[in-house]
Amino acid sequence: MSEPVDTEQRIFEAARDVFHEQGYDGARMQEIAERAGINKAMLHYYYRSKDKLFEAVFRVAALKVIPKVVDIVKGEMSIDDKLTAVVAAYIDLLRSNPHLPGFVIQELRRNPTSLRKFIGAQARGAFEHLAKDIDEAIARGEIRPIAAEHLLTNVIALCVFPFIARPMLETASGMDAAAFDAFLEERREEVAKFIRDALRP
Repeated sequence: MSEPVDTEQRIFEAARDVFHEQGYDGARMQEIAERAGINKAMLHYYYRSKDKLFEAVFRVAALKVIPKVVDIVKGEMSIDDKLTAVVAAYIDLLRSNPHLPGFVIQELRRNPTSLRKFIGAQARGAFEHLAKDIDEAIARGEIRPIAAEHLLTNVIALCVFPFIARPMLETASGMDAAAFDAFLEERREEVAKFIRDALRP
């Protein structure tokens, strides 16, 4: 009974690796099948097309990140604590799923409408909740005036960029894999502190 599940998992892991290494356009179903240890006909039995397979891999990866961040945003914390928790969650989850930023970029190029609908469905109400928290914190004099769109963009950019630019950062700084992982650990506090300092009234 476990064989179909095992086969599907091997396909999923092989596809994730191939998409991560070669991007959507460079990925070939034949290579995915070979890495999964099956023939191409079997691969098409589970996933009818490369589009369907990429979508499945992307959705599983995204669902590891989005709900966690949404729960924090909708939670009952101060804006400082909320942003600190979002940064930590984002960086920790991307360290566990370093392929995710690449998948998002590919999906933005390939099917932006589908991505917009997917994220909208998963994060419904989160932005409005964050905007309300920001406006209330501004009114209390806790943070300087800033549009929620700008603050959200700043947080995402500061968290995601090191994962997208890893080869460049490693080359420029001379960091090896262990040093870069330590750098990512430090980013949790550095980014949170940077955001807190930038929001001081």
